[in-house]
Amino acid sequence: MLDNFSGAEFSKQMKVEVHSHTDKYSVCSRIPPRELIAMADASGYDALFLTEHDRVWSKSELAGLQELAERVRVFPGIEVTFPDEVHLLVLGAQDPVYESLKTPGEVFGQACADGFLTIVAHPFRWSHTLPEYCRLADAVEVLTCNQGLDEHAAQARAYARGERMAEIYASDAHGLNFMNKFWLETHEPFETPQEFRRLVMTGRYENHTREFEMALPPLHKVASIGDLAEEDQMALWVQPTL
Repeated sequence: MLDNFSGAEFSKQMKVEVHSHTDKYSVCSRIPPRELIAMADASGYDALFLTEHDRVWSKSELAGLQELAERVRVFPGIEVTFPDEVHLLVLGAQDPVYESLKTPGEVFGQACADGFLTIVAHPFRWSHTLPEYCRLADAVEVLTCNQGLDEHAAQARAYARGERMAEIYASDAHGLNFMNKFWLETHEPFETPQEFRRLVMTGRYENHTREFEMALPPLHKVASIGDLAEEDQMALWVQPTL
């Protein structure tokens, strides 16, 4: 998937989106895959994890998306939904076996064997408590566009610190207007999901946000870059001239 990129390009920190959805495999998203790649490029992302609900992208599909990208590297992933409505991101998941795993033990076992980062997605959004198995995850989403209450973010941060888990900022993108508001940047480049996990687990990253006026959670989901609000248009990344 990344064979077209030279080693020289992996020479700096990377802006990363760990939580995104497209309208191809997530019915709650309005983002066409092509528009997601274009938005990631325009926003200056270096890496984008596709985390559809209970669905993985095939290698050939990802290769096709990568051909559309000018800057961003596209990585696989999945957002697994458990029966108690806890959602878990597995960053790097591409094997269709992840679509059939049902219990937390099965998912965490497979992710551990594969060396993939696991993140509890938008915790406390629907419940004031988390099941005991959430302690098995590597990280917790603290701020996303789908966590509109300060108390949810405070609970997530307190949980992560209490369990000594990594804290993560992410878009949880279901519309293009969700992106470029919360993200993380690694201190070093990475080429594989396993390397990304090591960077997060050793604290070699920083969370970032920017000022914006959009209500959280967003009132609507934008499907094309041309329909972004002016503040989002003004925040798009401009590649410096050489």
